[in-house]
Amino acid sequence: MLPNNKNTFLLGLIICSLFWVSHTVSAACAWGVAGKEIISNISFGNVIVQRDYPAGAFITSAFTGQISGGSTLFRCTQAWNYRGVPVLFTRASSFGNTIYETNIPGIGIEIHQSLNNVPFSKPMAANASLSMPDPLSATLIKLSTGSVGAGDLTTGTLAYFYAEPEPKYRTTLALTGTNTIIPVACTLMTKTVNVKLDNAVISDFKGKGTTAKPKDFTIDLNCDAKTKIKLSLEGTSAGPAGVLALTAGKNQASGIGIQILKGTQVVALGKQLNFGTANAAGLKQLALTARYYQTAANIESGTANTTATFTMTYN
Repeated sequence: MLPNNKNTFLLGLIICSLFWVSHTVSAACAWGVAGKEIISNISFGNVIVQRDYPAGAFITSAFTGQISGGSTLFRCTQAWNYRGVPVLFTRASSFGNTIYETNIPGIGIEIHQSLNNVPFSKPMAANASLSMPDPLSATLIKLSTGSVGAGDLTTGTLAYFYAEPEPKYRTTLALTGTNTIIPVACTLMTKTVNVKLDNAVISDFKGKGTTAKPKDFTIDLNCDAKTKIKLSLEGTSAGPAGVLALTAGKNQASGIGIQILKGTQVVALGKQLNFGTANAAGLKQLALTARYYQTAANIESGTANTTATFTMTYN
């Protein structure tokens, strides 16, 4: 009789063991309205990176729309962990474990889901569901001082957001399309260029379209050697080509604008001018002239201030 009892006991252990395994792997989650994994795509397009951005500086961000209209993505009947993990770029940068190095030297990436930065893990109660009314996003960060690398970011799955221990229940963020890093090869020696024109009197002007008191100035650049430089001027037009309207203010003059020239050539607003190539040391001065320009038949005295934005392109 003893052998029979031993066999019965062993059989009981096997049955209990099989039951325990079956209970552990049983599904605890179910899909929501979409009925499947949602894959959301982002792209950054062409990304200009200024050489004089400091390390750690924000470059740009890209966002998805609302995931599945903000509806439930999945629900789990047992307690679970909501996790976000990086997939494509996984090497942590020197700025911490939420900013990862990309395939382009000096460019990092941080991935966000609402207030959560990847990676993260959050405990969720039984019967809790996941929805994403806020978009997923990714941010590019400058990791290095000075210049960064150039080229296309590797595309693919950036991150998974899933249920643990049921990882097939997830939503995915992917990087697709064009994502080209374009480092800018020059640094402005002075962030703001102030030009003070000499005082003028009404008798300096001879009628609409006449000018007075030209003042030369330069924009000083430090560039990579042999960099080709182009410049365009943006601002509020006073009407005639290259004439900037005065900034509104107390005691402002009227009938006057400020015109910008390169030599004898008027710098038309929004159009690029070629300024040649930086020397072997990388230094370049962009020589320009500002002058008063009479825009109306009658002039009233007052202050004559204006602002403009210079946009430079390099290759």
